[in-house]
Amino acid sequence: MVPISFASGELFLTEDGKAVTVFGADEDAAAILEIFSRIAAIPRCSGNEDGIARFLLDRAKVAGFTAEEDAEGNLFIIRPGSRGKEAVPPIVLQAHMDMVCVAAPGCDHDFSREGIDWYEEDGIIRARETTLGADNGIGLAIGLHLMEHPGEMHPPLQLIATREEETTMHGAAALDPAKVAGTTVINIDDEEEGFITTSSAGMMTVAFTFPTHRIRVRGDVSWQTVEVAGGRGGHSGMEAGSGRANAISILGNLLSGLMRKTGCALTTIIGGERDNAIPGQAWACIGFDPVVVKQAIRFIREDERTIRETYRDTDPDLRIRIFPATPQDDVISPKTAAEVVSLLTGLPAGVCAMDPVIPDLVATSSNPATVREVAGMLTIGLSARSNKDAILTVLGERFRRQGKEAGAAVSIPGVAPAWHYREQSLIRETVAETYRDLFGTTMHLRGLHAGLETAWIAKKIPEADIISLGPDIRDAHTPRESASLPSAGRVCMLLRETLRRCADIREEQ
Repeated sequence: MVPISFASGELFLTEDGKAVTVFGADEDAAAILEIFSRIAAIPRCSGNEDGIARFLLDRAKVAGFTAEEDAEGNLFIIRPGSRGKEAVPPIVLQAHMDMVCVAAPGCDHDFSREGIDWYEEDGIIRARETTLGADNGIGLAIGLHLMEHPGEMHPPLQLIATREEETTMHGAAALDPAKVAGTTVINIDDEEEGFITTSSAGMMTVAFTFPTHRIRVRGDVSWQTVEVAGGRGGHSGMEAGSGRANAISILGNLLSGLMRKTGCALTTIIGGERDNAIPGQAWACIGFDPVVVKQAIRFIREDERTIRETYRDTDPDLRIRIFPATPQDDVISPKTAAEVVSLLTGLPAGVCAMDPVIPDLVATSSNPATVREVAGMLTIGLSARSNKDAILTVLGERFRRQGKEAGAAVSIPGVAPAWHYREQSLIRETVAETYRDLFGTTMHLRGLHAGLETAWIAKKIPEADIISLGPDIRDAHTPRESASLPSAGRVCMLLRETLRRCADIREEQ
């Protein structure tokens, strides 16, 4: 190739006279940031992916790619192989379009209408008071950038962009395997550079619903708000083993203690925001006999000291407060309130079991994630994960039993399978060797205690050779979320060189 100029990478003329831009990690990072800035400007909470889908389809059309949208709203974008590599088996890149939408307390960001207010500082991207959406916006940007600039030599490429990964995984679950162009799949939805993920946990969402029979309040009542706030929260799979505080479980135990020691009436209980996030805050409005208010306040303050000491390292900003509330006209019936609190105290929160073979890998976990009252129905939402599908089935039966005993209606609206380790994997070996050659360090293999869409692809295409990787992303699913641009640039370089090597390897085969 003959070099012509250097700008955002080096421009070369190939033997057939075509211009090819050769990117370095810094140039890749700048291009990824440009694409991410456009993605971040589009509202794309789970279930609201039409805008981002239009952006991707329009961009694919401008680039001259073949692109289609299936009945479920998943996108399939195809670029032919480079000259002489058109018949090489394709490589599939896969990411999801949606994001978790969580705002910091007091932030009134309207995710349905507003894009993300992000900024970059010293190579790190963050958002102001909301989740950033780097999960999976950065992966999507990397995939699109590679489609547009795959290098001089590459196999046929397909970018699959799915919907609703962060909630039900409906897009991946409904994926038509006939539309997947190849059996080598690289998922770009991991959050730590230097790792190749080779397996993931299955996930189940559970809803416990109570009719909130209400009764009018009579007599003198002291109304108080009990608040648990300042928990770090985080991804309920990736952070399952971190020991972080679950604000809903803590609040449930506090209410249980108050009911036993002083008696109280419950009128409102709210906590958490998403099924797949550890709740960092929860609160309840309760009523006391004025005679016992001081005793209740002492109980809360004593428990706060114990709880803060317990979570001193994992949740340094955790706080528990009790303060006067606006007088209420009615309360949840004592029977229903007792049933709700009893269930909250009985639901497991955090690690249920560690993997007996792989060190430090959580095998099974449970996360009471949300509690809300809507239209006279109070619902507790829970997510559970396990690296064995059979254990999720057992947990489902346990939760049905617990809910029934507490008087709740129980539904399991979503179950996603686990993804299991593949003994032989050419793409895993190629990526690991390429990373070592490029950066001089060894990639590590791991299983994740998080659900990945790779599980659905593996279930639908058993012969598929699948890995997951990605750049450094921290505190996903929280307003502290951040992403490293230099890391994104390196991951992009890794994938581009991997595509080149795959084109050679597969042609030889």
